[in-house]
Amino acid sequence: MIGRFGNAAVGSLVGPGTVNLSLGLAKDFALTERFSLKFEASFTNLPNHPNFDDPRNNLSESGDTGTGSFGQVLATRIGDAGGNRVGQFALRLEF
Repeated sequence: MIGRFGNAAVGSLVGPGTVNLSLGLAKDFALTERFSLKFEASFTNLPNHPNFDDPRNNLSESGDTGTGSFGQVLATRIGDAGGNRVGQFALRLEF
């Protein structure tokens, strides 16, 4: 049987907040009656703010390795959950 430590509820460990500003722009240009040009741009985490990951919450890892990393924030978030700035552009000719 695995021992339990403390009386904190599940999910009660609160990590640092996330700042994530996303932006999308689109513009249509009518070239002729039949042809049009569409420009689109989208960005995630536009200010490129570093968003830190949740604190380590595994007691057995800190006890086994002796590093004592429980409760420490050791990384930043990745992907659409507040990772690095990502941008994409698109230009499309419609006819």
